[in-house]
This record gives sequence, structure tokens and C-alpha cells, in this order.
Amino acid sequence: MTDMENILILPKKASWFSAMLLLLVTLLGVSCKTDIYDEFDQGVNAPLALSTSKESVVLQETIAASEAVAFNWTTGSNYGTNNSISYTLYLDRQGNNFQNAVVADMGKASFQKKYSVKEFNDLLLGLNLTPGVETTIEAKVVSKVSGTDLSDSTTTTLKVTPYQPVSTTLYLIGDATPNGWSADNATPLTLNPSSPGRFSWQGRLKAGSFKFITTKGAFLPSYNKGATENLLVYRTSDSEPDNQFTITTPGLYSISISLLDKTISIEEGSAPPYSELWIVGDATPNGWNIDNPNKLRVDRSNPYVFTYNEVLKAGEFKFPTSTGNWGTDFYMPLTNYQDLSLTGVQLVRGGQPDLKWKITTAGAYKIKLDLETMKINIMPFTAPATLYLVGDATPAGWNIDAPTPFVKDASNPFIFTYTGPLKAGELKFPVTTGNWGGDFYMPVTANEDVTSTEIKFVPGGQPDNKWKISADQAGNYKITVDVLHETIKFEKQ
Repeated sequence: MTDMENILILPKKASWFSAMLLLLVTLLGVSCKTDIYDEFDQGVNAPLALSTSKESVVLQETIAASEAVAFNWTTGSNYGTNNSISYTLYLDRQGNNFQNAVVADMGKASFQKKYSVKEFNDLLLGLNLTPGVETTIEAKVVSKVSGTDLSDSTTTTLKVTPYQPVSTTLYLIGDATPNGWSADNATPLTLNPSSPGRFSWQGRLKAGSFKFITTKGAFLPSYNKGATENLLVYRTSDSEPDNQFTITTPGLYSISISLLDKTISIEEGSAPPYSELWIVGDATPNGWNIDNPNKLRVDRSNPYVFTYNEVLKAGEFKFPTSTGNWGTDFYMPLTNYQDLSLTGVQLVRGGQPDLKWKITTAGAYKIKLDLETMKINIMPFTAPATLYLVGDATPAGWNIDAPTPFVKDASNPFIFTYTGPLKAGELKFPVTTGNWGGDFYMPVTANEDVTSTEIKFVPGGQPDNKWKISADQAGNYKITVDVLHETIKFEKQ
């Protein structure tokens, strides 16, 4: 007799009791199996349902990074197929039957979609909702069983009020500003990337008036002076008051703006101690002629910075703050014949003691004197072997791997020329190919045009200023670039 037979054959006395026990165990087993299956299967056989974390949403740009709303849905049913389920979320105006819906493919095992305030506002404006007006939108989630034609959908509604985002660009315009009333050449402010609507600018303002425009080349819309000196007003029509801010004392100013609050702060800074400087000495072209020394160039993007680029002879030099007077104040080294690799500089009242820098190896040099940091850089200069044009204004477009080349002058290594077409668009000059992080020659400020006469060597290509050719300026040009003296000449052919 086998062990199994021993288990199944029971003594007669215990047969009735054992049979009942066996029946009870069997019933319990079936019940447990049914409960476990039902619990497992519940998640894939329940009706699909969609809900929102809020019943209504009023969006505010001041909290653009915060969560606006979350859409949540249940698993839905796979109709007993044991196949996976994928989900798609649709959003549209109520009553539009999702004909112009924003569609988000949510994939599998995903049961929620969250939107930040900025994301949701951009989505709503894309649906042509009116800023500041409450509108009802409809949401729909569609489930689809993988490998089948089985699907389900459910909808819900949400009341929303979007906002009109403030501009991401802002420009200074006016006779007090560096570029005057030219809307095409307005001076850009810098946007704070982490704070919507916050802009700043620092530079020199002349006596005169100014306001702000949001789009280069367009006088409207503009931000003008509001009820006080610290308030802005948004102007969209020529019929509205054109009140402007006024500068009475020329100088260096810092401007901070919040378009969300419509507030402005204008603070007068300390201007550079000198707006003109010269270089004198037998190392320079004009030698020791104090009545006619060579003049340094002021950096138009930073009035504290002066540059002098030239072929220097072996000899001495220093920087007078005025001409025609040896008793004027001078910028001089900290010690006589200070090593050219050192950056120290000092202002010597009356020019005594008489300290000078000394060039021992004649050649091309670039000198940068910063009156704010009180540092000087004196660097020997070698012309680049190549120079290129890149940009949608050029024949090669934005192809950094094969930009349009300049031609290097055979008799003067510092001169490069290009003769050919320029289209409406932007351009700048890389020194090498294949590297957007390489060195460039660029305009001193952004969006200069063919009237530009100065260029600037920009290591690493930042800040990314470019020339901008308008449609009426497009044509064939001869461009001459002097990389030593950092000058440019556009000649229309």
C-alpha cells in the first residue's frame, strides 16, 4: 500500500468527522483563491475615472515655478487580457470636442500629470484662452490595452484663468541712452533667468529722457514713467500718455526693473574718474609728445575699461590723464619697469615719482587698463591664422563646421577682407571652425549694423553679440577687419 493510499483510507470511526473536515478545508481554499483573484484583478477591471487636484485655477506669474494643477486617473480595465494599459491625456476648451486639443502621451503605469504655473499658462494660451478671463476647459484621458483594439475614456472639467506673460526682452530707448531714439538699435537690458520680468542694466546715460520698449524695431508696446519715479505704466497705443524718465546729470547709472510689479529703481553710480586717457613714451608711435600723445579707446560696453592696441617699439611708456602738461596725473606701474606680466597699476598725482613700463621686445601688443579694478594687462599679440563669417546673413549660414572664410592680407597679417553677399540676418566672426565655444571677433554691443566701426575680441564667445543686417542693408559688401586695432569697415559694392 502506498503512502497516498494511507492518507486517503481512514478508519471507519473517523470517516464522518474527517470527511466533514476535508470538505471545510476545500471550501476555505476555494474562498481564499476567489478573494485573492478578485483583489488582484480589481485594479485592471475597475471603470476608468479622471479627477483634478483643484476645481478652479487662477494662475499668477509671480509663482511661475509652483504647481498649478494635477490630473489624476485610475487604472481602468484590461478586460481580462492580462495585457498592459497605456494612457493619453487630452486638454481643450469645453464644447470643442477636443478638435484643437493639447495631447500628452503618458505611456504605461502612469496615473498623474502635473503642470507648473508657467507650463499650464503656456498651454492655455496655446488654446487661445483670454488672459484674465475665467474659462472652462475639458480634460479627457484615454486608456488603450496593448496589443488590442480595446480602449476606454473618461472626461472632467476645470475652470481656469490664465495670465498674459510679461515680455522676456526689454530695451532702453531715448536721447539719454547710448543709442538714442533708434528702435532698431535700442539698448538691451539683461533678463534675470530665474525671476520672470526682472531686468537690469548698468551704463552711462546722457542728459535727456528715456523709456523702454519690449521689441526691437517697434515703438509699441512700451513701458513709460508711471505716477511716481519708481513706477512703470504699460503703454499700447499712441493715444495714451507718453511720459518718460528724465536724466539731468550725465553719468553712470544702474537700472533695475520688475515688470510684474511695474516698479523701477534708477541709481546713480560713481562714474569713472576719467573719460579720456592717453599713452606717451618712446615705445609709442607719437613718442614723448605730450601735446599730441596717442589716445586710448574707451570700451563702449564698459566705460571703466580703456584699450590700446599697437605695434610698439622698444622703449618706455605711461598714461597721462590730460594732454599738454607733464605735471598732470598719470597712471603708472607700482614700481619702475614693472614686469609686463604683472597687473598692478596706480594713479600718481602730478606724475611724481616718475614710474614707467618698459618694452624690451618690439612688436604688436594689446593693452587693457581697467580703472574699476585698477588692473592692467599688457599682452604681446599674434594675428590669428584664419578668420571666418558665420550667421544667417552669410553664405554659409550658421554652419560652424564650414563657415565662410575671410582672406588674409599677404602684406599685413592683421588685415582680413571678405567680398561677397550679405543677407538680412545676423553675423559674427569665429577665429576657428567647429567650435561655438571658441574665440570670436564681435561687435562691442549687440545688434550693431553696417555703420559699425569697432570690433572686440571675445574669448570663448561670451557675451554673444552679433551684427544685424536689415533687409534694406542687404547686398554685396567688402568687409575689412583689422584684428590688431580692432576696427571694421563695411563697404557696400
